[in-house]
Amino acid sequence: MDIVIKRQLVEHLSQFITPSRREKIDSALQQRTRYVVPVLEDIYQPHNISASVRTVECCGVQDVYVIEQQNRYTVNTGVSKGASNWVTLHKYGKEGRNNTEACFSQLRSKGYRILVASPHAKSIQLSEISLDKPTAIVFGAEERGVSLYAQEQADGAFTVPMYGFTESFNVSVCVSLCFYELVNRLRVSSLPWMLSEEERLDIKVEWLRMMVRGSEFLEKEFFVE
Repeated sequence: MDIVIKRQLVEHLSQFITPSRREKIDSALQQRTRYVVPVLEDIYQPHNISASVRTVECCGVQDVYVIEQQNRYTVNTGVSKGASNWVTLHKYGKEGRNNTEACFSQLRSKGYRILVASPHAKSIQLSEISLDKPTAIVFGAEERGVSLYAQEQADGAFTVPMYGFTESFNVSVCVSLCFYELVNRLRVSSLPWMLSEEERLDIKVEWLRMMVRGSEFLEKEFFVE
């Protein structure tokens, strides 16, 4: 679908929602970013993933990458509060393959630097992460952390400073701390963190399809015309 058709389809479907909802969509998309993205590797507590999704959606992050090597993720709507409706979930859960490798391969094809969060990393701290290029942040389960493969194949590691006795933050808390800081740094920078017009149109079409009752029939009528 070319960009002109996408604009026309958005205009057509937008007729069926209220002006306030149209304004909310446009406002949210102006603040949306794919410049920094979370990668949640084989986390076995689904509520931690749902809480992470809720946080990054609130921060304006559009994409969430979920690696399912041994554990499958099902959205916990009570925790995510509908946030999963507004983000793009990329899930890697094919049996018989290294799904972390598959995820990393796609991220690199999109130009991302890959960093792993680790309480044992001594190289840099969260505040020292450079945002000179798009960056994917990998989080693992609390007890075992990120996989050995992720540690070896990532471009670097960082730690979130802690000042107590406990070894690590809960993973969803760590995601919150990281993305609140990184996204706010982006917003006051001159970096190209915003979505392109075509990306905004693609997302807007998906959101409108979800919001408009009978959107599949309205879309068919649009293309017939």
